[in-house]
Amino acid sequence: MAILSFYLSNYMREKYLGHVMLVLAPLFDNFFLYTINDIPAAAMLNFAWEGALLLIICEIFIRIEALPLIYRCTLEFLIVNQIPPLVYFVLPGKYHAMSATYFTFASIIDVTLGTLLMFAVANVYVNFLTKQYEELRMARYDVSHDGLTNLLNYDSFHSHMNELSQKSSRHQIICILDIDDFKKFNDTYGHLEGNDVLVYFTKRLFAEVKAHFGELASVYRFGGEEFCVSVHGVTVEDCLEMTDKLAEELRTKDYITATGDKITVTFSGGIALGCDKKDIKTVLREADKALYYSKRHKKGSVTCAKDLEKKSTDTDMPLSY
Repeated sequence: MAILSFYLSNYMREKYLGHVMLVLAPLFDNFFLYTINDIPAAAMLNFAWEGALLLIICEIFIRIEALPLIYRCTLEFLIVNQIPPLVYFVLPGKYHAMSATYFTFASIIDVTLGTLLMFAVANVYVNFLTKQYEELRMARYDVSHDGLTNLLNYDSFHSHMNELSQKSSRHQIICILDIDDFKKFNDTYGHLEGNDVLVYFTKRLFAEVKAHFGELASVYRFGGEEFCVSVHGVTVEDCLEMTDKLAEELRTKDYITATGDKITVTFSGGIALGCDKKDIKTVLREADKALYYSKRHKKGSVTCAKDLEKKSTDTDMPLSY
């Protein structure tokens, strides 16, 4: 069970539980043998080397990704269960921690049969748990992701924002992007073609965001043709560079419809930067206002919220990039 727990906990991203089981299992096993079967106290030393052996082998096997989970468990059952009797027969008598009656040919046969039985039980147990875990993981994924683009969805964004609202919004940048004239494209080519455009845009947006920001950024689909990028620890200039690269990528690689028409996909955007005096919802509203300014005044551009604020006092200042 300790071995099973180790592999299953790794599989389910809760590795610490497996390590706890690996440490406790030999301890309880040896304590039980010592108290019930009157085995010499020196046998308790087996706890140390058995625990170390378990941990070393498990850590080695967990890195053999090509080996199925149940086979890793079975190999360890055989190794761990058969090593103690083999060690007893190999080592000189003065190193024996247990009596000669504990390890016999008959006991080795019993251990082997028990190991095979354990394999059968473990196989059923592992298959059940892994199937259950996969179903739960898929259900969670469906709830948090958009079905068409596989991006995080609007609900995930708000969950993320709620977490951020508990912390400082300083250096948190919200960038909202909207595909230009998407309704017109849908009316012309149909909604199925429109879905393909959304997937086309998503792939390029996600690639550019990850190339620029890696794990610092999260990409969401708000719905329809509107997308959001949330980035922490970068500058507004970094975000503008990313949107410029994305726009250039879309200009150089036209989208080709099912009828063979070449369409250049463009987008408008708004960017807002958080600070200690703003909560994250305020940053979102500012980015949204900047986006709609871009769509009203110059489609295909990205507006910064800070420049939109200056516009109210300087009407000659350009707002779009």
